[in-house]
Amino acid sequence: MGNVSDDEWVGIGLALLAGMIVLVLSLVALIQIGRAAHLCPSVRTNWVLAVLLAPLFGATAWFAVGDRLPLD
Repeated sequence: MGNVSDDEWVGIGLALLAGMIVLVLSLVALIQIGRAAHLCPSVRTNWVLAVLLAPLFGATAWFAVGDRLPLD
């Protein structure tokens, strides 16, 4: 095992930062899904599964289209 170079530390730091961002986005999405009164239980379950199984995609999809009140 050799020493870790500065470039490797930067890569490790960026990977940790990206992981933390995805974690925070997922947690915020799950909290919002739990509080969304306009969602029926089956739709809420689907959103939770989407965020848990594909955190970046699921959270992004929730913020893009799921966090909208129905127009009817």
